[in-house]
Amino acid sequence: MTMEEKKIKEILEKKISLLGELKGQMKLQIKAIDESDESSLIQVLEAKEIVIASLVKDDEAFDKCVAGLDDKNRKIIAKKLKEFGVRIDTETEKIIEIENDCEKKLTNEKQGLLLKMKSLKNGRTLLKGYGISARIKPKISGSI
Repeated sequence: MTMEEKKIKEILEKKISLLGELKGQMKLQIKAIDESDESSLIQVLEAKEIVIASLVKDDEAFDKCVAGLDDKNRKIIAKKLKEFGVRIDTETEKIIEIENDCEKKLTNEKQGLLLKMKSLKNGRTLLKGYGISARIKPKISGSI
């Protein structure tokens, strides 16, 4: 195993580990959304940003390693490390699926809030039609 191959393998193993960590964060995100826990959701999103930044850095290091290889070595290493690519693709697809589910939940929650806001506005308009009492003003003015 060449030095470049070892380094690429280490990067891919780290990427799989980070994707697993990201998937764990996604599960916490779902829990926070289900419980409407805004503070937990913010913490999870910040943790996800850190993991994603690490993934981006690893991708850059991977691209740098691959760019230094000639075509023959690149093909040989690609065959040897194909299983890592398959695992990375599988984990990425799972994460995308979870993220899409979270997006749907948040969109549904947003629509529910908009409906509540509209119903409150309509209720206020109806009260005006029935002659809601004017605001009671204090008898003593502030300029005594």
